[in-house]
Amino acid sequence: TGGTVTDGGEFHLMFLDAADVTIHDTWYTAGLRGTGSNDFSVDGAYVPMGRSVQPMLGKRQVDCNLAAFPNFSLLASGVAAVSLGIARRALDEFTDLAQGKTPLFSSRTLSMSGSAQAELGKAEATLRSARAFLLDELERGWEAARSGERIDVATRARIRLACVHAAQSAAAATDVAYTFAGGTSVFESSPLQRCLRDAHVATQHLMVSPRLYETLGRRFFGIDIDASSL
Repeated sequence: TGGTVTDGGEFHLMFLDAADVTIHDTWYTAGLRGTGSNDFSVDGAYVPMGRSVQPMLGKRQVDCNLAAFPNFSLLASGVAAVSLGIARRALDEFTDLAQGKTPLFSSRTLSMSGSAQAELGKAEATLRSARAFLLDELERGWEAARSGERIDVATRARIRLACVHAAQSAAAATDVAYTFAGGTSVFESSPLQRCLRDAHVATQHLMVSPRLYETLGRRFFGIDIDASSL
């Protein structure tokens, strides 16, 4: 599947034969390496009209709840879910590590450190509240889709806000786990260094960019925004 902009400025999503696509091995990144999100190109391929759609503009081809859900809400939710999962792994890894690691110049395990306890508590609150916010807004949107209602801009804006917040909160929680694990986390053998890289690469995705806070803030002030990408 690939997207293109026509000479008339219209965006179309094309469904292509694999043989028509050239994959470029470009995905050498700090994190999320397993996604294999390489660049690709298509040159001179013919795409029948039946395999070209305009997201959010064309007629829905499938009548189901999922098809009624906004495209960008689905995409952003997926990125947010990955971010939350990464942070959950990081905090779990740190919790296990801290109960067995005795830091240098200390006679107690890391889990007995007051600062580590406090930061873990705050990180858990950050992550769990972000997850709850996302699930709450997705549930509202899903109920609207199930009832056949049009998912309005206000609902889409709240879902997108929850997605951005989830990605940012996940990165913050992961930072706590990585930092308080000390020198252990810097080795390639530590899952925490991978979680750190993955969590921060996820925040760079367009769907959860922190720049959206400004756009969404404008919406909450009642100022008109371009809602086509929500």
